Amino acid sequence: MLANLARLRLASGEQLAALDGGSPQNVSRSLLVLWEHGYVERLLGQMEKRVLYKGSFPLIYGLTRPGAWLLRKHGYDVPGRLLYQTDKQRSAGWRFIEHRVDITEFMVQLELACRARSDIALINRREIFDSAPKKQEDRRVRLVVKVRIDGVHKLLSVDPDELFGLRRLGTGKASYFMLERDRGEMPVHRRSNKDQTYYAKKMLAYHEANRVGEHVQELGLPSFRVLTVTTSRARVEQMIEAQKEMTDGRGSNLFLFIDDRSLLDSDPLAAAWTSGRGKSVRIAE
Repeated sequence: MLANLARLRLASGEQLAALDGGSPQNVSRSLLVLWEHGYVERLLGQMEKRVLYKGSFPLIYGLTRPGAWLLRKHGYDVPGRLLYQTDKQRSAGWRFIEHRVDITEFMVQLELACRARSDIALINRREIFDSAPKKQEDRRVRLVVKVRIDGVHKLLSVDPDELFGLRRLGTGKASYFMLERDRGEMPVHRRSNKDQTYYAKKMLAYHEANRVGEHVQELGLPSFRVLTVTTSRARVEQMIEAQKEMTDGRGSNLFLFIDDRSLLDSDPLAAAWTSGRGKSVRIAE
C-alpha cells in the first residue's frame, strides 16, 4: 500500500483495496495502523469539504516522510521530488485533493483493465523515466516550447497529470500517453484576459511540443498522444473545436477526449475516445 501511495500520491482506501485485491475491511484496518504509526496521513484539506457539504466522503490517504523512508529502507526507489510533494500536499485544499484522486481513479481503472487482459501490459512512469535519455532525479515531465500568440513569441510549458504507456504483448509495440484530468474549472477558449490560463493554450503547447520533438529529447518517446478526461460531452465538443481552430480546421489525432459519463460506463481500454478529428478511437487498438 505504501508503494502504491508513492506512485499515486493520493488515494482512497477503496482505491488501494482495488489494487490490492483483498478485503476492503482488511485494507482499512491496515491503513489505520499505518496512520497511527505516522507512515500515512489523512489530509486536512478533505475535512474542509466534509464541513462544507456535510456528506459522507471516503478518507483520502497520502504518504508521509517516515513512510517514504520506510520504503527506501526496504529497497524501494523513492525520488527526491516525492518527499517535496508529501510536504506540499499536506496543506493542500480539497480542490487539489479531488483533482489528484480523480487522476488516481483513472490510473487504478487502467491498471485493473490491463490486468484483465492477456494482450496488453501497462508501462508506468518509472519505466519510462528509466529508459529516458535524460536521467531526471525528480521524475517530472515538463515540455517547454516557444509558440506564437498574437504575433508575439512566448514560452509555454505543460506538465501532464500522468504519463504511461501500453505495450502489446504479442508484438512488443508500445504506445505512450499523457493524461490531462480536466474538471471544467478553466475556460476552453481565451477570454478577455490575455494572461488567463485556458485549455486551448495547453493544447497548443502539446501540439508544438509534438511538432518539434520535445518528447523525443526529454523522454526518448517516439510518439505520444494526449488523453483528456473532462466533465461533459458538451465540453468535449468545445475542446475539439478549439484544437481545430489552431490546426486550420484539420484537427489532430494527437488529442483524444472523453467525458466522465462515457468513461464510467466502460474502462479506459474499452471506452470509445473521440480524436481531434472526430473519429472514435480505443487506446488499446
